[in-house]
Amino acid sequence: MNPIALLVVVLVAAGTLAVLWQRWGRRLANGLAKVDAAWEELGKALAERISALEVMLEALERAGYVPEGRPRLREAVANLRQATGPRALAAADRAVEGVLLHIYRGLPRERIEAIRQAQNRLAQADEERDLARSSYNDLVLSWALLARRFPYRHIARRRGLVPPEPFLLPGEEADWARRRLG
Repeated sequence: MNPIALLVVVLVAAGTLAVLWQRWGRRLANGLAKVDAAWEELGKALAERISALEVMLEALERAGYVPEGRPRLREAVANLRQATGPRALAAADRAVEGVLLHIYRGLPRERIEAIRQAQNRLAQADEERDLARSSYNDLVLSWALLARRFPYRHIARRRGLVPPEPFLLPGEEADWARRRLG
């Protein structure tokens, strides 16, 4: 074979590999950017939930309902506000759920309008949080699956990219990973 033709073939192959490597790296970076954007949306949904919880707390205090549950709700909301990272936020969010169940059990069947409005706002915020959580977890899963594939895992390791943590409680992680990652 002609040495010039061999050189051209090697250069074309190296150029193709370089373009593909760059494209794969960009795909990883774009996926991580989508995960970060979903995390921001989840943060906004959690902030709205905290606001709805504060409105609920104010309505409970004005009505005088569930006096033993209000301090627990105040503390749980403060813990939710201070939590950072997916695992801590999920645990704090779960604690709020437990306190809310206790409070809902203590509410009278016939509630005043302010309590009903606060419950509706909280239900809407919970729905938005659930949608944002689901979207975030799906993107984390997609990125983790992509980063496990052959060329991508080498690129991710080389760039020091680590898979983001899903918004799950420690007990949910094993079940989530088993169902999603196989």
